[in-house]
Amino acid sequence: MKSIHINNNHPSTLTNIRHHMLEYLLIFSCDEVTKAHIASVKQFFERRYGCHYAANLTPHLSLMQCVIHQSKMDRVIQGCRKIAQTTDPFAMELSGFNKYEHGTMYIDVEDKVSQHILGIVKKLKADIDKHIQQWSPAEHEYCTDPHYTIARNMNNKQLEQAWFEWKYQKFAASFPVTEMQLLRRSLVKGDKFQIVERFPLQGLTQATFVQAALF
Repeated sequence: MKSIHINNNHPSTLTNIRHHMLEYLLIFSCDEVTKAHIASVKQFFERRYGCHYAANLTPHLSLMQCVIHQSKMDRVIQGCRKIAQTTDPFAMELSGFNKYEHGTMYIDVEDKVSQHILGIVKKLKADIDKHIQQWSPAEHEYCTDPHYTIARNMNNKQLEQAWFEWKYQKFAASFPVTEMQLLRRSLVKGDKFQIVERFPLQGLTQATFVQAALF
């Protein structure tokens, strides 16, 4: 039988592969009132401190991010759906501002809720990480500190000024979380993230989930 060799290093092949490598973001969003409040803070940071792109992305809490070929996403979507179906809806509690020294300011999540979210991420990672490690080994990240970002990639001057003016400002919000959202964007076209899947939190028991999956 004649063998066929595909040159994966050929520019056209690499371009074709890259066109199908997409960035995915699994998030919790927020209610419209909180979204508008956070968005106004992000816009203020962009105007006052020159934090470019602070207002670009809708307010969200990232659970998982990966860059992966779109043909390999079915297993990830299956895992996200499973975790959502066996997770109860819950109340998100936001409280105050905080910062990371590498140039990010964010809105904090109450400790009890933060631990609950990390538990969800732990279950998700246990379900999909083997697949992620195989197909997105160097371009994935799981949430380790739940938060809603205000601005990132701030220089030292921007961070110092913003932190001085905001560290004692109060911010409190509570809203129901009833779904996870999966967002996607092209790395080649420079598109904005778009919602491609919604996973309602259903709170099914493991036994009920297994039974439902059989039919």
